[in-house]
Amino acid sequence: MEMRKMSIHRRILFLLLFAGLASFLALGAVSVFSMFDVQDHAMESGRRMGESVAGFTEEFAVQQARNRLMAIATEKAQRIERDISEIRNDAEYIARSMNEILAHPERRNPRRLPRPGEKPIAGGEAYFFYASGLSQQDAETELSEEIGLESNIAEDIEIMASYYTEYQTSCYIGSKHGYLICADTIPREQEHVIFTEEFLSSFDPRERPWYKAAQKNDSAVMTEVYMGADGFAEITCASPYYDAEGFAGVAGISTSLESLYRQAMRNETNSGTLNFALNEKGEVVFSSATEGTLAATTEHRDVRQSEERSFALEAACMTQGLSDAALVTVDGVEYYLAYAPMPSIGWSLGTLIEKEAVVHPANAAKGIVLAQEEDFSASMRGFFMDNLRRMALLLALLLAAMFVGSRRAAERFVRPILALADGVREIAKGNLDRKLDVRTGDEIEGLADCVNEMTVDLKTYMENLARATEEKAHIATELSLAKGIQEGMLPNIFPKFAENPHFDLFASMEPAREVGGDFYDFYTLDDSHIALTMADVSGKGVPASLFMVISKTMLKNAALSEGSAVDLGRLMERTNRQLCENNERMMFVTAFFGVLDLSTGEFVYVNAGHNEPLVGRARDGKMSWDYLHDGEKKRVLGVMENASYEEKRLTLAPGDMIFLYTDGVTEAADEEARLYSEERLAKTLNRAGTPDAKAKEILAAVRADIADHVGGAEQSDDITIMSIRFLG
Repeated sequence: MEMRKMSIHRRILFLLLFAGLASFLALGAVSVFSMFDVQDHAMESGRRMGESVAGFTEEFAVQQARNRLMAIATEKAQRIERDISEIRNDAEYIARSMNEILAHPERRNPRRLPRPGEKPIAGGEAYFFYASGLSQQDAETELSEEIGLESNIAEDIEIMASYYTEYQTSCYIGSKHGYLICADTIPREQEHVIFTEEFLSSFDPRERPWYKAAQKNDSAVMTEVYMGADGFAEITCASPYYDAEGFAGVAGISTSLESLYRQAMRNETNSGTLNFALNEKGEVVFSSATEGTLAATTEHRDVRQSEERSFALEAACMTQGLSDAALVTVDGVEYYLAYAPMPSIGWSLGTLIEKEAVVHPANAAKGIVLAQEEDFSASMRGFFMDNLRRMALLLALLLAAMFVGSRRAAERFVRPILALADGVREIAKGNLDRKLDVRTGDEIEGLADCVNEMTVDLKTYMENLARATEEKAHIATELSLAKGIQEGMLPNIFPKFAENPHFDLFASMEPAREVGGDFYDFYTLDDSHIALTMADVSGKGVPASLFMVISKTMLKNAALSEGSAVDLGRLMERTNRQLCENNERMMFVTAFFGVLDLSTGEFVYVNAGHNEPLVGRARDGKMSWDYLHDGEKKRVLGVMENASYEEKRLTLAPGDMIFLYTDGVTEAADEEARLYSEERLAKTLNRAGTPDAKAKEILAAVRADIADHVGGAEQSDDITIMSIRFLG
């Protein structure tokens, strides 16, 4: 039957059936493709979730291990601290007891103690020994009364020795006359104290490190590690004691490092850890390692100079009394290191555990999680295939039902959809006040409500965006003005100095942000003196720039008010006190301030915690550059109100130069975080700083070399440089 001969009812019916069938098939195709897309996304999400959980498991295990290791190191360090504190207190107690014995001799009866060789000396038993330089006749005649009196200390040192049965310890007093009263603890398997021939023939308490240290300091001291008379490395807590004439001798308690180590490691349950201690010089004083970098040796190796950079940096932190936990490499093996200070003796105790031992359980858990993720993916694939079969059955049923209600369904759904589309088009043209009025009671009405809510939210968002854009533009304008003001505060009068017959000067500052904390300054104090300043304020951005303005103004006002006769040390002290006032944010500034006498070439300067400048000397048609090391401790401005500063002097010959800079130069990092370094700066100056080069040309060469080193890396700090050549 031709379409034109059909009734209107049939035409509409066939038209709706065709449209419905086409739509149905298209929807089915889209649904199938969407189903597979959802499957892929679900499986990918499961995979990422599995990897995330596995990664978290590893990170959690590492963090737990670091915390546990830190707790172990801290507990061991505190244990040694307590032991050292007890030994110090006991040594001071013996000294006080000797003071009381010598002050009241009438309260004591003479006492005779056994000598080595007379009888076997038991562990903890007090004995008497005199140095080879003191004859037996002197000990038994002239000093017999004194020895008999001082031998009463035996009771105290025997009691003291009984406290240290777990240590290899000696408790004693050494007289200024060369004799020793001592009680030694010995291993339980040893029957009596063993005296070597070397000890009996050459030991003199007055020559021992502990005796000299206590006598020199005239107070209780803790010695450095030294080799004891028994051949073991040990330390001593020693305290002087006195008689009516003054210094009479030294009381002390010596403990072997091996004993300290055993006590620190008692109750040790983790056999996989390494333990060691560093002194203030970076030397390993005791260790559970018998070889390699961490082995305790007599070579006095400074492990801060280790080629393994990560361990060398942490060793430096240990010698500074810090505590932390970090990943380091020692002898080619990765360890987690935790360390804690022992301030009473200036040591730091470190505990290491291999990284592999920490991450191995996490890796096993990670494998389990990933295996479960694979099972999940397989389940998802089966689930989607089942849904695909159900969808095929559903499509067949829906196709049959379509013949019954196609026209009614078409009219019901198309009319509100068209109304919704018309409204959305109007909203898209910018009419955000348009509201859709669709009343179907189904998802289309819900969609219309969502569009209405979206319109309200979009309108609010656009209003907020407009306000935010306006505020951002305002802030950018203010920062631009601040940058201009800051640049205007820095002197820029180089053309004025271009033809100056006495010096050649140039400087530049490039902030890392819109405004920075670095600044330089130069100005004449009179016709023959020019002042130079190079400084770096802590922090960056607006707070640093404000503190920069204050610091620059204070320094310049102080210098100009004093004139060329100013004492730079007092000038810096006054400026420091002013900066410390009301400095609630605890900001500080490093500064190098100097005055050049143009008539003599004398350069007077003070370095307040700033980078050491370089001095270029013109010799035989060449320039030789070296850092200006003065060996003084440099204190920054704005921290310690009573800090003192001392001015230094050097003399420049005609043609000599001074190069000043901030740490933004030497710490400029490339894309691999490698620093520019002081060594490269010196090489660049030696290459570019020829005797006939202008200061501006030298600065340009340095800036170009920094840019070549940094490459595409973002600038992380302000870069400020200044150079002056004395022309005579």
